[in-house]
Amino acid sequence: MTFKTVAYEAQCIPALEEQKKEDQYICCLDPLQSDERLKAVPALNKGKDTIALVLMLVDMLPSIKEAADMDFYEACAAMRDIGIMLGSLKRHGVEPVHVIPELEEKLNILADITDLPPRDTLIHYVRWNPEGKRQRTYTGTEDEIQLIKSVKVAILPLHEAIRALNELYNIPLSSPEFVPVCERVITHFDGMVQGMVNAKRNVSPRYFAEELRFYFDPIELNEQEYLGPGAVEMPVFVFDHILWNCDLGEAFYNEFKQAYLPYNQAVMRELYDAYKHLPSLVNKCIQELRQANDYSVVRLDSAKHLIKLFNLLKSFRAPHKKMADEAYEHAAKDAYREKGSGGYEPGVLHLILKLNLEALERLKSSIQDYKNKQAYQY
Repeated sequence: MTFKTVAYEAQCIPALEEQKKEDQYICCLDPLQSDERLKAVPALNKGKDTIALVLMLVDMLPSIKEAADMDFYEACAAMRDIGIMLGSLKRHGVEPVHVIPELEEKLNILADITDLPPRDTLIHYVRWNPEGKRQRTYTGTEDEIQLIKSVKVAILPLHEAIRALNELYNIPLSSPEFVPVCERVITHFDGMVQGMVNAKRNVSPRYFAEELRFYFDPIELNEQEYLGPGAVEMPVFVFDHILWNCDLGEAFYNEFKQAYLPYNQAVMRELYDAYKHLPSLVNKCIQELRQANDYSVVRLDSAKHLIKLFNLLKSFRAPHKKMADEAYEHAAKDAYREKGSGGYEPGVLHLILKLNLEALERLKSSIQDYKNKQAYQY
């Protein structure tokens, strides 16, 4: 029995240690000489001092030539620091490009160098944000620091889980290699669960809903809107895409995934595209169970491990939905918006969880059918 496999090598995704080294290097950079001045941002935001914020951003900005001469790493660090100012101004109702017109060209130059959108993303705000005294924040509050930490402990393990999941896709259930690779996926994805636990313990839903999320509002640029660094930009949807929904004809969820794809690095965008015309891993495994002419304990054990992976995903997604619900329940009526920090209504999380559970039930049903078929034969 053969299946079409994805034409994307797992090793094309940078390994965890390689990504950590690159992130640490970017964290160390300060190309705009912003270390000291950005310490004042939380106080300026608290005082809603937009004039001081505008003047600080103007003073920080590189010239066109300076921006164009930056290498990839410097451009990433520069966009990180400019981004804190963009979110701060938009929080107070100021469109950055409206008050600083030359900003647009400079942001576009940095975007070209980094192959990312022309504003900061979650990658800039979390992975490339130094810790300790040099950490860039909008508010300086413990809630924000813990929010950043919650994403930081999860995001690179998630990348490694996606890397392992891509490898798992090419292994049939009947192979003894399936279970150990599936266990690797589970081990790495557990970082998402740990990040969610930290957020639940240390980030106030009320404070997030009434204060922090407004710093992630979209800004106008190039006659369109670009989202701020919301946690929804994490490539969990790429993980989902491979595992259970690249072949799902749910228009709204497909639109949702496409909206956040540009906010991820090229390697994730390419991996996502590689699966567009393939069956999802769960449907490939269901097909294998249905077509199997022999009974295999290895095949059955592999399928059961895939259930473990789905259950772990559920153990992240259910609390995530609950936290989002709590956050928007706490939002003050005069500050309430129907859409979350990522630009979608929190109800999208209900849809994703529902679709996720339906895929899990299809897998469970196929496993039971496989067991029944073999019991009948013997």
